[in-house]
Amino acid sequence: MNWTRELGQLTEETCRTVIDIMEMYHALHVSWTNLKDAAGIDERRVTFLGFDAATEARYLGYVRFMVNVEGRYSHFDAGTHGFNSQTPMWEKYQRMLSVWHACPRQYHLSSNEINQIINA
Repeated sequence: MNWTRELGQLTEETCRTVIDIMEMYHALHVSWTNLKDAAGIDERRVTFLGFDAATEARYLGYVRFMVNVEGRYSHFDAGTHGFNSQTPMWEKYQRMLSVWHACPRQYHLSSNEINQIINA
C-alpha cells in the first residue's frame, strides 16, 4: 500500500482528531480496568472498533498505518476485520470526544463518566 498517497488526503487536523479518538479509547479502557465496580459496562463498549471501510476508508487507513506501521496503540485489538467497524463511526466519535474533553480527569473516569461518553 502507498501510505503517502493514501494518507496525503488527510489534513493534519483530521489526523489529530483520529489520534484523539484512539487516545480517548485508551483512556476509557484504562479507566474501565481501574474501576472497582465495572458492573453494567461491557468491555466491548470501551474497545475501539475502528472506522467503516466503505465510507470512512481514509480514517481506517490512518488507524491501520499507526497500529501496523508505526506500532502505536499496539494493545488495541484489531478484531477479525482489522479495525473495520462495518458501520460509520465518525459522528459518534465526535459526540464522544465532546463529552470526554469536558471530563476533568480524562484518564481517571468514573463509571458515570464512562457511561456518558459511550452513550453520547
